[in-house]
Amino acid sequence: MVGNEILDGITLDTNSQWIINHLKPLGLTVHETTTVRDDLHAIGTALNRLIDDGCNLIFTTGGLGPTHDDMTLQGVAQGLGLPLELDQASLEIVTRQYRVLHEKGIIESAAMTDSRRKMAILPRGSKPLDNRVGGAPGVLLETRDATIICLPGVPLELKWIFEEQVTPILKETVRDVYAERIVTLPLRDESTLAPIIDQVMAESPGVYIKSLVKPYGEEGIRLWVSSLGEDKDEVEARVTEAVDRLVALTRETLPNG
Repeated sequence: MVGNEILDGITLDTNSQWIINHLKPLGLTVHETTTVRDDLHAIGTALNRLIDDGCNLIFTTGGLGPTHDDMTLQGVAQGLGLPLELDQASLEIVTRQYRVLHEKGIIESAAMTDSRRKMAILPRGSKPLDNRVGGAPGVLLETRDATIICLPGVPLELKWIFEEQVTPILKETVRDVYAERIVTLPLRDESTLAPIIDQVMAESPGVYIKSLVKPYGEEGIRLWVSSLGEDKDEVEARVTEAVDRLVALTRETLPNG
C-alpha cells in the first residue's frame, strides 16, 4: 500500500482487507502486507524486497493519479530499472474516462492536460487494466518471475478493476479453492479452548483454526476455520467436519455436558 495519508493516520486502509477477502475465494493466501510513504526509493525498495523474498503476485494500491504525490508507477519503474513510456492504450482509457466524466457533468472539462496524461505513462512492458469508474487505469506488469498489479487507491475504482479486470486473469492461473467458516463457541476463557483447537487440527489435516480473541469474561469465543485444496466439495467438507468436531468437544467440557 502506498500513501502518506495511511501512515499519517488520516486514511484507514480498508483496501487491503477487501483485496484479501477477494483473493481467498480464488485460493490465494496473502503472506504479507506493507505500507510505504509516497517516496520513490521506498516504493522501489519494498517492491524489490518482496520479489527477492519469493512473492510471485504483488498488489500495490494508491498513487496512480494525476498529482505530484502520485508516484507509484515511477517508484516501480525506478526499482525495477525500467524506463517510463507513454502507453497509447492507457491514454485512450484516460481520454475516454475524462470525456465520460465531463458528459455526466462530474468535471468541468474533458481536455487532455499534462496531469491527466501522466496517468498513461507506464513502466516499459506494462499493460493497462481498464477503469470505468475513475480516470487512472490499473497496471499489470510481469517481470522477474513476479506479477505486479497496481490499482488506484479510490475504493470504488479499485473494486471495479479487481472484479472486472483482475479476477478473470487470476482465475486462469489458480487451481486451488478455499472455504472458511466463523463459529462461536460458548466459552469465556481462550485457554480452555486451546487444547480443543490442537486436537481438532491434529485430527483434521489441511484445516487451519484461528481464535479471534475477545476480552476475558465476554461470553462466546469466535473461531475462524479454513481450508485450501483442489476439490471444492472436499475442502468444504473438511471445514464442516472440523466445525462439528469443535462444537462436540466444547459441549463435553461444559458443566452440563
